Amino acid sequence: MSILKLSIAEDGIAVVTLASPPMNPMDAVLLEKLANLFEGLAADRAVRAAVIAADGPAFSAGLDLKTTPGLDRLGQRRLVDALNDCFGTLYAWPKPLVAAVNGHAIAGGLILALCADWRIVADVALQISLAEVRVGVTYPVAPLAIARRELAPSAARRLILLGETIDAALAEAFAVMDERVPAEVLLARAIAQAERHAMLPPQAFATTKRELRAAELERIDAARAGHGEPRLAAWLGEEMRRASAAVLRASSAVVRGAA
Repeated sequence: MSILKLSIAEDGIAVVTLASPPMNPMDAVLLEKLANLFEGLAADRAVRAAVIAADGPAFSAGLDLKTTPGLDRLGQRRLVDALNDCFGTLYAWPKPLVAAVNGHAIAGGLILALCADWRIVADVALQISLAEVRVGVTYPVAPLAIARRELAPSAARRLILLGETIDAALAEAFAVMDERVPAEVLLARAIAQAERHAMLPPQAFATTKRELRAAELERIDAARAGHGEPRLAAWLGEEMRRASAAVLRASSAVVRGAA
């Protein structure tokens, strides 16, 4: 079963869909496949822009808290490398990228949306957060650099440092998302925005994007090369295991209470 779906329209708009519903969790395999896919789309001259979307009720809930805490050091290192490579590839992608956020965007799921040049959220009941601090996870270089660059200082403080959860309306008000639209028109709106942005002169767009994000991309490139990444030794410790277990217990209690 594919964890990613790709369609490319005749006008050169690619739609990449996360296809592991309901929560589209992230692991090293998904992140590596996503990076490789977008590297290929960057080299494809027929592709003018892309939309990243998702199947199911969530855009992505980030790392799987059931499996990630059990990773050994080799698995942790692979995951850190995959996070930096994937988010670095998407944040530097030389063509217009639009995110169609259909549901929950949590932790790495929100970072994935923040990689996009234009972000649209469905006007539905959903949670948007950077939950890393709440589950005892410290940020690798790429996710933190992107979040710090893309979020206004007040939003960064509340989301990154305090781990607050916001809804679609607040995400639009805080400029975490650029638009909020009815769910039934989300994908069509995202494709329309990709078409609009694809009309920009491509070389000028690619150069301007790289220069606008130069400081962050330089830091990410260094981490991808194995320099300046403090998470490459041991990343997920006992604090993370305790905190993630507590979050899973609380989530299970909510589900049982709603049943």
